[in-house]
Amino acid sequence: MKKIAIILGRGVEGCGVTRCAVEFETATPNTKIFATVDKKWARRDSMSFDKDEFICGNMEETNRVINEVNQNFDMVLIYSVPSKTHPEDCQTNFVTLVKSITLPKAIVQLDHKMQSLSRNAKFDEICKNVDVLMTHSLTSDFTRWAEREGVTTPFRKMALGFNYDDHRAKYWKPIDEQDHKTVRWIGRLSGWKGPNLMMDFHARQLKSKGFITILEGLEASIGWAGILYEKGDSKNGTPLYQDGDIENYFRPRKELGEVKFTEDLHGTEVPGAGAYLYPPYTNIDCMERMSRSAYGSDLYHLQSHMYGNNIENCHAECVASGTIPIFHKHFCDNIIHRKTGNPVSKDGFGVSGTIGLDHSNFDVVAKAMERLSSDPVLRDETREMAFEYWKGHSDASVTTLEIIKNLEDIVNENGVKGSSNVSNDNQLSLFNEEEKTNESTQEEMQNTAERVLNNSTYGAYGAHGRTESDSQDYGSLLDQLNNL
Repeated sequence: MKKIAIILGRGVEGCGVTRCAVEFETATPNTKIFATVDKKWARRDSMSFDKDEFICGNMEETNRVINEVNQNFDMVLIYSVPSKTHPEDCQTNFVTLVKSITLPKAIVQLDHKMQSLSRNAKFDEICKNVDVLMTHSLTSDFTRWAEREGVTTPFRKMALGFNYDDHRAKYWKPIDEQDHKTVRWIGRLSGWKGPNLMMDFHARQLKSKGFITILEGLEASIGWAGILYEKGDSKNGTPLYQDGDIENYFRPRKELGEVKFTEDLHGTEVPGAGAYLYPPYTNIDCMERMSRSAYGSDLYHLQSHMYGNNIENCHAECVASGTIPIFHKHFCDNIIHRKTGNPVSKDGFGVSGTIGLDHSNFDVVAKAMERLSSDPVLRDETREMAFEYWKGHSDASVTTLEIIKNLEDIVNENGVKGSSNVSNDNQLSLFNEEEKTNESTQEEMQNTAERVLNNSTYGAYGAHGRTESDSQDYGSLLDQLNNL
């Protein structure tokens, strides 16, 4: 197996990029993470993992990393680069680091918007000095940016992976240990993460039906007012929610009597209250809370051409913690499943175990959730189906090899930039072996889905206390959800 060095040029941010690097490291033996510490981020301690940190602005420390990588590894994946707010010597030395690495090297680009790309320091020069650029979509802002900047480094499509089985082993709970009417959204304060969609859904439907809805991860950042006030104007804008529709602890407004968040608030939420808004979390603690919730949600959504087939770590965390996932319907309409070849929405709830939500279907989703919450057996079957479905799409055992193969293929064609060395081992054969298992995995997944669709779990009418009417109601539920 190849020895892989991952470089976090921006340092440990503690958000999605950090988590993606950790998931790759976990899935691939002999991988090591190197991270700059020229700038320290507020969330850097939200995840615990091994890393080699260095001051990139100090050339002696940077040379140490260059030498270790060149001598002890086979390839390099750059998950982030310094920002324009990093010290100038860090920015300059990072370019030197990239140019001095004589191994196959790639940028794994996770930002999807031009605004985010524009924050990267000396990005064009860095991109021109790696062998391949990997991104979720070949029609993304990244590809358009590269064309504009004259970057001719080849692109390859990739998706990020998640260690579903490892996460499940840590957090998954028996169905009777979950609160059957708790919905937990995780993310951060960005419109494309969909916090307002979840808050609207709770205010219009879930609150009156006795659900608890919790949003974790909201920052008191410069854009905080955008989720609470019209036009993001906290002084003159009209509040977007009525009294009682939200319980705001992430950015308390003293004039409304709101108070600062404290950790002892967890577990005190009550049914029928407003949506609880909480600040950033420590991952391990949040996952424990997620595992005791019936529904987990990430409402990430982008323009159609930007998705590729990627799903976020927050999506996967909801699934692997044992919840029924609630994702954005637009996301489900556009993500093509790796095994079935269909958009998630086309596969339907009866195959994916996933609820697709947008403002057009609040009523039918709320009714379906009431039905699911009243039936622990059905809920257990559904979350198992969702687990198999999403593991089949984005398990790290497949996606990491895809990233490695992308780099190897380019190097085999073009050689390594800055070196005549081309490193080969049995990695490609390992990738092909993984592909051979897809057919049997797909068949198993379809069998799981058919068992739920055919209601065979419940046997004859009356099993588990059901009546013929109950069974017909279940069929109606599937019809409704499959047409979301």
